[in-house]
Amino acid sequence: MKPVHTWVEHHATWHPERTALVTEDHTWSYAQLWACVRRGAGILDRLRIGRGDRLGVLAMNLPEFLELLLAASWLGATVVPLNYRLSAPEIGYQLQDSGCRVLFVGREQLDHVPVLRSQAQLEAVIALDQDVEREDVLAYHRLGEEAPPPGQAELQPPDPLLIIYTSGTTGRPKGAVLSNQNMLANAVNGIVTLGLTWQDRFLTLLPLIHIGGIGLFTLPALLLGATVIMPRRFEPRTALQLAARERATVIMVVPTVLRFLTEEPAWAEADLSSVRYFINGGDRCPLELVDRVRAKGVAMGGGYGLTESSPIAYLMTPDDFASGTRGLGFIGKPAVLTEARIVDEAGSDCGPGEVGEIWLRGPNIFQGYWNLPRETHESFTEGWFRTGDLARREPDGHTFIVGRKKEMLKSGGENIYPAEVEAVLAQHPAVAEACVIGRPDEVWGEVPRAVVVLHPGAETTAEELRTFAAQHLARFKVPKEWIFADSLPRTSIGKIARGEVKDRYGR
Repeated sequence: MKPVHTWVEHHATWHPERTALVTEDHTWSYAQLWACVRRGAGILDRLRIGRGDRLGVLAMNLPEFLELLLAASWLGATVVPLNYRLSAPEIGYQLQDSGCRVLFVGREQLDHVPVLRSQAQLEAVIALDQDVEREDVLAYHRLGEEAPPPGQAELQPPDPLLIIYTSGTTGRPKGAVLSNQNMLANAVNGIVTLGLTWQDRFLTLLPLIHIGGIGLFTLPALLLGATVIMPRRFEPRTALQLAARERATVIMVVPTVLRFLTEEPAWAEADLSSVRYFINGGDRCPLELVDRVRAKGVAMGGGYGLTESSPIAYLMTPDDFASGTRGLGFIGKPAVLTEARIVDEAGSDCGPGEVGEIWLRGPNIFQGYWNLPRETHESFTEGWFRTGDLARREPDGHTFIVGRKKEMLKSGGENIYPAEVEAVLAQHPAVAEACVIGRPDEVWGEVPRAVVVLHPGAETTAEELRTFAAQHLARFKVPKEWIFADSLPRTSIGKIARGEVKDRYGR
């Protein structure tokens, strides 16, 4: 099994002039990217980072971020991507928990450095941007001036490449350990299912601090010898300009990113003629957003995954894209290297149309949670990873996400799945989005409460929404209480932060 850095080495040998990476203002061929990886390996070696060591990266989507990931693969080291949207104490916890010895930072994150030094045992902090001059950090590019690359490490398939912390919507975030083998399996899952080729040009809008930015589809593109188009940060107008200028063919989004893109004034005139697919990889994508993409003449698909599955677990094939409007939460079928089951509370496989928990198995499934053997053990049953996500499978094998197991409400002995209620409310013309949570009730145990955000300028009432919902849902599923909010809190990857919604509105 060849580690991820050798994918670039291969194409630098066979196709040195082929374009590997494009940013707003620079282009790298595969030969040039491979030279950068060699430089990165030399810098890590100079910092005494080798097999088994961890390094933190706290930065936007910089070319050096990708360089460090591939250089870590060269040395057998492990990259810990750190979420720059978190507070300094939260980042410090992840640095300390993972045991990072060095930290690489972008210029936007330099203000965190004093606090992070006080929280973690860091041997060095290195600034990735060339224009940074500070006494308390080293300059990455200066380190590379006299840093010849060492010999490549002999790796085993389970050796960690990444520790990516889960979003931590409940309790402390856990570090999911992912290997080179996981990344290869994920790449194959995407390439085979979607029919991707070396001629594709992938626009990376998701941040590399998350598995979505890395696995969808930055590393798969490098396995193919294709082109990665990577702006420093997501800005809707810049993204649309890059898509047109660089003739992007595949654009990966989550619903929040897609909403910003389609609400950008430049969307109406944006040239998307080169784009084969938009792919949704985040939360359930509102069908109105899917319709906006298709109105531009572009196909849209999606799937399901999580950090622990590297992330691809389910995907629609291009032949399935048209079925994506069958209902909110359509995710297609298990990817080619992934086994999946939908299991009831007794551990038995559910029948068609029955709701159960998704269990996964395959070479894309993570190695476990960093330094949490008990939590790792409890997450698996006979080799199957229990995702905690609920779904139902149609007779034809197509699958729909219903929600999180922990989100399910129990009212008067009946199960209520918030995603089902939210999907109905999303069909009301005044509703932009909704989050359904439970409120304790002395009679029923729990009753549903809807927190609703309206479209700008739209008006409606709780009674109107109640009547609308009752036309589509059983009586016990209709929210008993309604709260109108200006916006809903979100996690760092744009999903609704249900725990925070419940803290604010669940009492």
